[in-house]
Amino acid sequence: MPLWFAVGWIAAATLVLTGGELFLRAVPPTELYAYLGESSPLTGPYVPDPTFGVTYRSWDVFSAENAEHLRDFGALSDSSGALPIWAFFGNSFVQAPGMLADVARTRVRTRRIFNLGRNEPLPVRLAQIRLLLDHGLHPERIFVELMPVDLLLLGEQPLATTCVTSKGALTYEPRLPAPPADWLVGHSALLRTAWFRTGRHRGNPRFNKHTLYERIDEPLLSDVRHLFAGVARSAQAHDVPVTVVLIPSYHQVLFGASYGFQDTMTAVLHAQGFDVLDPRDAFAKHPTPATLFIPDKHLSDEGNALLLAELLSHVQAHDASPDAP
Repeated sequence: MPLWFAVGWIAAATLVLTGGELFLRAVPPTELYAYLGESSPLTGPYVPDPTFGVTYRSWDVFSAENAEHLRDFGALSDSSGALPIWAFFGNSFVQAPGMLADVARTRVRTRRIFNLGRNEPLPVRLAQIRLLLDHGLHPERIFVELMPVDLLLLGEQPLATTCVTSKGALTYEPRLPAPPADWLVGHSALLRTAWFRTGRHRGNPRFNKHTLYERIDEPLLSDVRHLFAGVARSAQAHDVPVTVVLIPSYHQVLFGASYGFQDTMTAVLHAQGFDVLDPRDAFAKHPTPATLFIPDKHLSDEGNALLLAELLSHVQAHDASPDAP
């Protein structure tokens, strides 16, 4: 009886494990897609790039992806007689409806406001700048928003782990356990899923998002420096000034979180020749700072108005143009 019981248990376990393996090979969990390389079902418009890790396959592909927002600008190189362009790049604090780009479009009547309305990963965002400049966009000034939240994905997945599949998908090379477990994880969908769900598959398992307000550790700092160096080269080649806007976060303004992030990035960006706007004082000195944010921690109408006012004041102080807004 014990022998038959053992045989039955082993057979049942083998059946369950085999079934699980076959199922996960056929239908991998969606959260694993970005780490499956050529086996990933993801598709996209990208190709690898030595500067940004990723860029668009072609200008036509980029144009098709962003047709709605490009349509209003026609031929980018044809700006004769038109108002100067301010181009905004950033996360949802810039791109979402009612946020900075929309507020600038409504209130700054002497400039055309350009933005793509998409919240892309930081490397993609910066690659867009180079692509647009190379294909005729010549704004009077570029504004690039940067906040701690923008570095979360890059902190977990350094540039060295960025991969673009033959189907154009942006994926990441997973970190595997030490040998011989690496071979097992690499060849078993069941073990791979278990390993990935520990979180140890991320390219930099030492990255701590909770200290990002205080400091930017390596290799993240080097990656950020590398990415913005690419933007600096492109902007200088096209003679376009770039202002990086370090928007303070909800926790910094209301709960006194460190501004080490802004201090570090200001030093890095100034060394690369960027103009930097750090409006922390205007937010910190506001009599009712809670009114500057909405429940999801984005800026409220009042917060966006304050940010735009700081941006306009900054441009007036640094722009020699007589018609600076």
